[in-house]
Amino acid sequence: MNGFSAAVVTACAASLIGALVSGFVTDGGIKKILGLVLGAFTVCVMIVPVSRAASDFSVDIGGYQTYGELTATADEAYQRQLVSTTRQNLEDTLTAVLNQNGIYPERVEVILAFADESSIIISQVSIYISSSDISKTAEISRLTEQSFQIKPGIFGSEDE
Repeated sequence: MNGFSAAVVTACAASLIGALVSGFVTDGGIKKILGLVLGAFTVCVMIVPVSRAASDFSVDIGGYQTYGELTATADEAYQRQLVSTTRQNLEDTLTAVLNQNGIYPERVEVILAFADESSIIISQVSIYISSSDISKTAEISRLTEQSFQIKPGIFGSEDE
């Protein structure tokens, strides 16, 4: 913008000087030559900022991700969302199974892992129960193994 304002000021100054000089020059031939010179100068003053802007213009696409990177990022986001949703569904299902059998855990955690690119396995199940439910540990373990085919880690809380 600074170059543009300098060009405008220079063009205005050239026009003002041209108007003043043409008022003092009475000869028609000199007046025409002076008008031609001042017109050419004004055009050059207006072209210089445009040519500088065009030469300074550069497209820097180095900071943008490639199609492959964007696709990988979208796939990773989808996989994270899929794992998160699957984990939440498994936790809710195990909690419901235990609740149906009169066991009310404080918290259930399921940890998932990828077996390969298209398979998710249950890596670990942790069940947190109150100290009043410690006697039901065998039943909790049996229900979990029956429903999920994995031996859970059962942890009693010390809050009570």
